[in-house]
Amino acid sequence: LYCKACYGNIFMPQDFSSGNYGGIVTPEDIMRREEEERKEREREERRKLERRCPGCDKKAYPDDSVKLSDTFYHKACLKCTECGRSPDENTPMMLGPKNEDNIFGQEDLEPFCKFCFAKKFKISALNIAETVTTIQEGEGMGL
Repeated sequence: LYCKACYGNIFMPQDFSSGNYGGIVTPEDIMRREEEERKEREREERRKLERRCPGCDKKAYPDDSVKLSDTFYHKACLKCTECGRSPDENTPMMLGPKNEDNIFGQEDLEPFCKFCFAKKFKISALNIAETVTTIQEGEGMGL
């Protein structure tokens, strides 16, 4: 028989790692991280210029794509990140930050339906409906 503290120490070992910290951070580590971030930003810019879908990273052609902000998505790839709902005439999609702490981070945007956007960012869905304009199927995708 063991007391609760001894039982936990013997049979439930704990990992005392501190996340991804691997020891002393050197100037080379900092430079490497900055270089990786710069390359990722360049990839994102190239994706936008080449009209690549963020969902599948394939080229999005005008007849099969939807423009959301400055980003083109395939119609099949555009789904709400919270509930998985696809856009329709009653449910416009909008981009919101992936991380709630980094609201103004441009590169960290994910698609949300208006209901999940309102729930996550604590805004009224009616206010969203007033500010979002939807593009009908026949309008605006031509080059």
